[in-house]
This record gives sequence, structure tokens and C-alpha cells, in this order.
Amino acid sequence: MISVDRDWTRPAPTPGQLRNDAVIAVVAAALGVLSVEIWRSAYDADLGWRGVEAHLWFVLAGIVLAGRRRYPLTTLALQAVIFVVIGERFESMVGIFTLQMTFFASLYSAWAWSRRTRELVVTTVAVVVAMFVWLAIVFSRPDTFPDQPTTGLFTPAAALIIYSLVINAVYFGGAIAWGHASWLSARRRSIVEEQIRRERELRESERRRAVQTERVRIARDLHDVVAHHISGIGIHASGAARSLANSPEVAQRALVTIERSSREAVNQMHQLVGLLRDDDQGGPDRGPQPGLADIAGLADPAGAPVVTHEQVGTPFEVPATVAVSLFRVAQEAIANARRHSSARAIAVTTRFGGDPGHRHVEVEILDDGRGAAAPTTSGGFGLTGIRERAAMHAGEVEIGPRPRGGFRVRVRVPVEEES
Repeated sequence: MISVDRDWTRPAPTPGQLRNDAVIAVVAAALGVLSVEIWRSAYDADLGWRGVEAHLWFVLAGIVLAGRRRYPLTTLALQAVIFVVIGERFESMVGIFTLQMTFFASLYSAWAWSRRTRELVVTTVAVVVAMFVWLAIVFSRPDTFPDQPTTGLFTPAAALIIYSLVINAVYFGGAIAWGHASWLSARRRSIVEEQIRRERELRESERRRAVQTERVRIARDLHDVVAHHISGIGIHASGAARSLANSPEVAQRALVTIERSSREAVNQMHQLVGLLRDDDQGGPDRGPQPGLADIAGLADPAGAPVVTHEQVGTPFEVPATVAVSLFRVAQEAIANARRHSSARAIAVTTRFGGDPGHRHVEVEILDDGRGAAAPTTSGGFGLTGIRERAAMHAGEVEIGPRPRGGFRVRVRVPVEEES
């Protein structure tokens, strides 16, 4: 059943659709002229004024279709008038296929494209009533029905009336139903497109929020990691000042330590600031920043999934910024595995390796899930943050599915020995 309660307004036609309507109108006009010529050739029909009147009316019926989407109700009303005029002026031509199709297309377009429900119903009722009234007038004229005896269930007049009524009911009802179905389809597409747009905006908002959160966390890391260098420089500077007169050697050693600490502070600030894109504000976490030793605390043997930790190699001193970054890598990789895979077990390994002068430290996170991560659709900073943290320390990154199932995240960072 067709509902006239339209709670959605169809957007206006696009320039491309209007151009298509113009082409359709020209084609319909040309086909109208051709159909009139075919009809005249077959039935020697009179074409009216100067032998071109019928051509002009059929051309007008085709041209009017150019406004079927922009002015659907006006197009319908004009087509109804043209149809009646042709029926009155050229009674035999009212059944020509092109005229029937242009009128059908105008009624279909009215129900598919009208953006004013009340006017649509009023115009449709007026047109349908007018057409049936005109049909009744035609039936009331003498010589409308064939003068022949009744040979079937109905008289010739009754049979013709019933046939005409059924054909017109199907004609008008079909055009209205098809047009309304087109309107419903357009509304469904619009609703789906709007949902997709909102979901994209939500994902983008979540991504920006996650990036912002990661930046603030890096800023806290920057504050706490570098702060101890500055504090140490202050202490050594104070000692150097007291020892300068009596113990120049002690003061010199303090100044060397100050120089080394300042270089390390500047280097680590450069590394961390490299991840920041905007000025971030947030309440700093005054607790101590995590390091490599804290990765073991991420283990959860009784959890679901089970998280285990193993340390390989002899530990050595690692710059604080490297330690914090590797802890964050392990933390984020575990969170990704929990969110995006069906893993039952996650294995975290911390490795200390290399030769003197070429040492390195790495963390590797393996899971036995389905081997696919989806950081781009989640709210976490995800694999992008892992890659950026590795890049700021000139580290190596391996992220991807494992050959026999599961997923691997491995980050190796070179560690320079202090001179």
C-alpha cells in the first residue's frame, strides 16, 4: 500500500540528471514525430493545421519531459493537457505508444521526484479524475461504440467500458506505484549514505582523539625523562662551583658529566619532540615513567588471552627514552592483539643482544590469533604509533601476520655505548 506520509525530502536533481532529462526530451520529441508519420502512413490520418499540428503536439509532449525531475508536478499537469488535446483533435492517435509513454513517464516522475507531498496528492487526484471524466465524455458521444449484436457475456458497449477502465486503472496505478518505489529506494540510499558518513566522521574523530592522547603521553614522557638530566646537571654544577677553587680536578669531572648529560638531554628531547605535531595540553602523570623492567608487569598468566613474558640476554643500561618507547610498543601491541584477534595466548619477549659497540635491545610480541589486526578502525593509536616510536630511535620494525598463523610485532633499537 502506498503511503503519502513522506518524512523525507528528496534532494534536487544534479546537473548530470538534468542534462540526461534534456537528452530524453529531445529523443522523445523525435520519436513522437516518427510515430505520427508511421501512423499517418498506415491509416492516412489527418494531421490537422497545415499538416503539421499533430507533429507539433507530439514534439511538445516530448520536450515537456525535460522538466520531469526539476518541475515534476508542472510536467504532469502539462502532459495531461496535451494528452486530452491530442485526444480531442486527433482521436485515433491517442493510443500511439510514444504519447502513452510520455504521459506515463510524467506521472512516474511526479511520484518519484516531487518534494511537496500535499501538492503531489492534489495534482495526482485532479489529473486522474480529469482523465476519467474525459473518458466518460468520450463514451457518452454517439458512434463511440460499435453497432453490432451481443455475442458474448457482455454487450459491446459494456465490454469496451470495462476494458478501458481496467487498462487505465493499471496504467495510472502502475505509474504511481513505480514512482513511489523509486522515491523509497532513493530514501533508503540516502539513509545508508548518511550512516556511512557519520561512521566515517566517528572513526576520524576517534582516530584524532587517540592521536591526541598519544601525543600527550609522549609529552609526559618527554617531561619526566628529560627532567632527571636537568636535575643532575644542576647538582653537578653546584658541586663544580664549590670545588673549582680547591679541587680543580673534581670540578673538571663535574663539568664533563654536565656536558655529557646536556648532550643526552638534547638528543632525547629531539627524539621525543619528533613525534609531536601539535601543542598538547594535559595533566602530567607525576608517577615514574615505565621502562624495560616494567614490561614483565604486562604479563597476565591468568587472563584471557594468556600473556607471558620472557627476557633473553644480559640486561644493560638503555637510554630512558628508548626504554619508555619499547614499553609503550609492548603495551600497544598487547592491546591490539586483545582487540583485533581471537588470540588465546600472547607471548612477549625482551631481548638484549649485540657485540660491544653494536648493542641493541628489542621487544617482540607474538599471538596465536587469526593473524589480522585492524588498527585503522579502532580507537587506539595502534600500529602507526608503534612505527613512529621505532622510527624516532632509528629502529627496525616488523609487523604482520606469521606464516603459520597469528600476528607478530617486533621492534629492535640500536643502543649506543657511553664513552
